[in-house]
Amino acid sequence: MGDSDDLFDMYRKDHAAAALTGPALAAALADTVKRSFARIEELCADVTRALAQARYTTKLAQTVTDRSSYVRLDRQSETFRDYLRNWSQQRAEKGSGGMHWEAQILVTDHRRTTKEIGLGIAFEWPDAGEEGSLAFVEFWPTGAGVSLPSDARGFQRALVACIIKLEQAGELASVKDRG
Repeated sequence: MGDSDDLFDMYRKDHAAAALTGPALAAALADTVKRSFARIEELCADVTRALAQARYTTKLAQTVTDRSSYVRLDRQSETFRDYLRNWSQQRAEKGSGGMHWEAQILVTDHRRTTKEIGLGIAFEWPDAGEEGSLAFVEFWPTGAGVSLPSDARGFQRALVACIIKLEQAGELASVKDRG
């Protein structure tokens, strides 16, 4: 019976050793944020290609907001890279912290009317060697939520549902609606 206790103890030690800490955790946190935003950009480009006949374009806005501090940053700037580096280090040192960001997807129709679709993004806490979820994204206009990267199709469907909602409200118009 003592052997089984040792096996459980070994498992706990192995599992604890696999958890990221310090600089490795900070790097993984920053990577999770960057990869998630890059994936959202790719999915927006896919939706733009799919909606080419309706002449809609979709893209992730350049600025994002850290909900823990309400700092708004341009994702392409050196300031963002510095902020993300510091942000990740602080959370790695604490072992927890706000992982919630806000972003917008800009949707432009054939009339060059642009509307924003708000997103809430909760980034997953990374584990060593796991290729699981990066983020949970909630579309504010509809309340739809999806996990990335696993539910890429769900993300695209939710984005199209938001566009349809904007069409129904008369805020956007596809080419087929033109009279």
